[in-house]
Amino acid sequence: MNIKEILQQTSNVDVILKIRDYKSTFISVLKTRSKLQISLHKLFLDSPDDVKKAVISYCLKRDKKSHLQIKTYAYKYFETADYTHRLDVKKLKSKGICFDLKHIMENLNLIYFKDSLNLSITWFEKPKYTKFRHFTFGSFDKSLKLVRINALLDNSNFPFYFINYIVYHEMLHAMYPEKIDENGKRKIHTPFFKKKEKEFAYYRDSQEFEKKFLKKRKFYGWT
Repeated sequence: MNIKEILQQTSNVDVILKIRDYKSTFISVLKTRSKLQISLHKLFLDSPDDVKKAVISYCLKRDKKSHLQIKTYAYKYFETADYTHRLDVKKLKSKGICFDLKHIMENLNLIYFKDSLNLSITWFEKPKYTKFRHFTFGSFDKSLKLVRINALLDNSNFPFYFINYIVYHEMLHAMYPEKIDENGKRKIHTPFFKKKEKEFAYYRDSQEFEKKFLKKRKFYGWT
């Protein structure tokens, strides 16, 4: 089944289909009076016919049922997709002024994960924050197997246990990935994830410090 040919036959506009290899995005549709422009992940080229029909239906009608079907199919692909070949390890910076992230992660891997995780880690730079409600402490890119920690935390005002907690939290995402429920909603921090998070030795202390930091950020020199 050729997705572009069917779309061209069933629509009254020109169809522009671009096949991509994104790390997470699976479909983007822009429809005007004269054209239907689609960016589609390459994973759908070899998908079952029922999934291709869902792609076609979504492109033409934007119906939720079709979107849920292709989203579920895409999630299963991205769950195991490996893009580590795109990672330039030479550009990673794990040793900061106050904390060595690689050393921290290695210790956590031994203590909590039986040395089973094979991940990379780096500091990342963020622009100046104006609203600390959206402060990002860290993130995990599962396709790159990369933990990123906000470089603002490389500061003596942050206790060692808190940096360990943030790294541990992101490592948990590698061990217990997000789930997609029957409605197509992402469940990032599942009940089991939260249970495992509480196993961190300084969990309560870290939670209290985080609240204090977000509430009294002026104390740390940021407004």
